[in-house]
Amino acid sequence: MDGFQDGVDCVIRTGNLNDSTLVSRRLGALRWVTCAAPSYVEEMGTTNRLQDLQAHQAVHYFSSTTRRGSELHFVEDGHCVAVPVSGKVAVNETGLYIKLGIEGRGLIQLAEILVADQLRSGELVEVLADWRPAPVPVSLLYPHRRFLSPATHAFADRTAELFTAVG
Repeated sequence: MDGFQDGVDCVIRTGNLNDSTLVSRRLGALRWVTCAAPSYVEEMGTTNRLQDLQAHQAVHYFSSTTRRGSELHFVEDGHCVAVPVSGKVAVNETGLYIKLGIEGRGLIQLAEILVADQLRSGELVEVLADWRPAPVPVSLLYPHRRFLSPATHAFADRTAELFTAVG
């Protein structure tokens, strides 16, 4: 999205940004976790090594643009690594992805804030915490600053404050 249409003043994007004619303001980063239902861990066992993932199943999340989703991502010795993990189901809707994880269908990997309640309640448990995926940047994008309305400027400032308080 290099231009804004239909009265959109700004957008929030996750991930690395492509070159753009828009101004970006880094809000922070989302911490990612790998987790599963306690029933899955009980049945399949826990793992403390990435190599052990060959014996596990994952619920895969695929992007509607890339269509990829058969790997889980981790940081090992300071490097990002993608580990292929078998899976019987793939979805591209976050609510369903979390539901399938809670049902014990396999490992899931997503932003911690999306499953914070389930982790707190014990519906999900974190696995492979020593190899958490790399944080994902979150940015606010808007047209050149000289066109920024006072309302959009205030929204940008407040969003940055809220993101800092959560992260």
